[in-house]
Amino acid sequence: MEIELSDEEIGNLNKIGELTGVNKKEIIKIALKAYLENLRFQMETETWDKLSDEALINFEKEYE
Repeated sequence: MEIELSDEEIGNLNKIGELTGVNKKEIIKIALKAYLENLRFQMETETWDKLSDEALINFEKEYE
């Protein structure tokens, strides 16, 4: 798989690499892993929120 990056993004990767001593490929892997974990967490949170809303609606219907 290939990913195209802008000059600015490559520059940012270079700066981060210089500051941390981590190579660009590893920085991208770390960033992607963090992004995907965050996305998974958001999806789980949305699912729990929907289930909670549904449970509340069903609860309220029982006592109307």
